[in-house]
Amino acid sequence: MTHPLLDLPPLTAGRFAAIEDRVARLLGTAQDVVVMQGEALLPLEGAIRAAAGPGTVALNIVTGPYGQTFGNWLRDCGATVHDLAVPFHTAVSAEQVRGAFAEHPEIDFVSLVHAEAATGNTNPVAEIGEAVRAQGALFYLDAVASVGAEPVLPDAWGVDLCVIGAQKAMGGPAGVSAVSVSERAWARMAANPAAPRRSYLSLLDWKERWLGGGRKALLHAPAQLEMLALDACVERIEAEGPEAVMARHAAAA
Repeated sequence: MTHPLLDLPPLTAGRFAAIEDRVARLLGTAQDVVVMQGEALLPLEGAIRAAAGPGTVALNIVTGPYGQTFGNWLRDCGATVHDLAVPFHTAVSAEQVRGAFAEHPEIDFVSLVHAEAATGNTNPVAEIGEAVRAQGALFYLDAVASVGAEPVLPDAWGVDLCVIGAQKAMGGPAGVSAVSVSERAWARMAANPAAPRRSYLSLLDWKERWLGGGRKALLHAPAQLEMLALDACVERIEAEGPEAVMARHAAAA
């Protein structure tokens, strides 16, 4: 007797890479996309620990609880952190971000949450991205709650590290997540001697052993059911059309 879930063939490296490509199309990005085998906190923490260190001067925008967590991680990495905090029921503005840059022109890293799951509030990433590009800082974005409900456009917005998870507006699994990584972000990680290596948190391991190897051999056994659920989730969004899915969320809100 067979079972449709227990008798699945192993998930191949080719299928894994195809799912990454599908996620990249959802984000409209030409950047590298790495699907990570854990809930979104894995790439959220991994990206900060890879890209930030004692020489980093960060603007950490706090519009909810996750911004506070990012500030803790940045400080734990040895970064100098300037928090830009606003009441949790409000959004931050690009003008406030520019003001922080004027006060601290040495800022070279910006962390921001796109949509706050706790409040439903959304920050104006496109406008903030323009300010960050003018500053020349690396831009890290938590789009876990927004992807599927709002446009998420890392390339158009100048986002260097964009983390998503499928378990919220996408209506998918919680056990896998993804991050798009710009060439600037990879270079920052490679230059950071404190970036995690030989670690479950390590993005550089994925860069060197997975992407650098032509995506032919996975680092470890993939979470097969979660990967297939992610694939089905993105396929469903493609079939309905992202605009229709986002319009449905807007109507529900």
